[in-house]
Amino acid sequence: MDKTNAGAPDRPGGGPPRAAMVAGLGQCALDYLCTIDRYPPPDTKCEFDDFLVQGGGPVATALVVLARWGISARFAGVVCRDPFGEVILQGLEYERVDTSAVLLEEGSRSQFAFICAEKETGRRTIFWGRPEASSFPASEVPADFLDGVDALHLDGLFSEASLHVARRAKERNIPVILDAGSMRPGMLELIRHTDHLIAAENFIRHFEPERALADRMYKLRQMGPRVVTVTLGERGSASIWDDDLRRLSALRVEARDTTGAGDVFHGAYIYGLLQGLSAPERIRWATVAAGLSCRSLGGRTGIPSLSEVEERLSELGPFRNWPEPADVRMETRTSTQQRKGGEES
Repeated sequence: MDKTNAGAPDRPGGGPPRAAMVAGLGQCALDYLCTIDRYPPPDTKCEFDDFLVQGGGPVATALVVLARWGISARFAGVVCRDPFGEVILQGLEYERVDTSAVLLEEGSRSQFAFICAEKETGRRTIFWGRPEASSFPASEVPADFLDGVDALHLDGLFSEASLHVARRAKERNIPVILDAGSMRPGMLELIRHTDHLIAAENFIRHFEPERALADRMYKLRQMGPRVVTVTLGERGSASIWDDDLRRLSALRVEARDTTGAGDVFHGAYIYGLLQGLSAPERIRWATVAAGLSCRSLGGRTGIPSLSEVEERLSELGPFRNWPEPADVRMETRTSTQQRKGGEES
């Protein structure tokens, strides 16, 4: 694939194509990561290895994926004028993500997290601190935020601003992609203004949990999105893009850390959308990219190159109708503890 003007629309009048642009509004954070042999019991000491400090956050990391693959990216969010916020912004600017729409707040603490990944399984435990900054009001969304934009990516963190900019995007026929990591306030209304819904298992558990998974996914599609996908970690994903529910298995990799895999999935899916790929092709592309990202510590360290994704596409099996008797069932347990504002994988 050509990275120079990847997915770039032609200019009116037949001029040279411009670079494609994706705008994102949502969460950014700073991650402190390490590897451990296994998660320890209480009242013990645990030695860690491979310490790393790196930016994170669902929308922010998805935009980093796109920027590395030749897509122009614009981010809006909130950071504080503290050491965490300084490193968050430096990381995004290093990746050539436009941060001019980021709100800087005095006297508060930016969001950060301690993440421990188990060496043998790649599973991670996240300890995160809620940001002390205030929300991102709709009135602070720049008037030109969607100018020249070909796709809008949201995570629903700032519900008022997210709904505001999603409505503006729909008026301009800009596709809206939503990362539904958890059941945040205002998320269901935002889904009604979404074209592509990619939900985490944590979200789907809390959406009408008395229903079967298939029923829940059909209900979400009836709310407006053209495509609904639920990511299921090492079990792959389930998707609806026409009238059938299909499952795709995950790429087999030796996972070192699953942090940010869902964020990479979103970025890769948007890339496929800009390339004009069909829904099943986009999901396959995103599945491979997310799997490959688990090979390294950190949500951004393992972002694969375009050529790496292309080389591994043939390793995926076909989509299957779902549910089938041989399928692994989604866990049916529900939790009374919902993460509100925390990072999602």
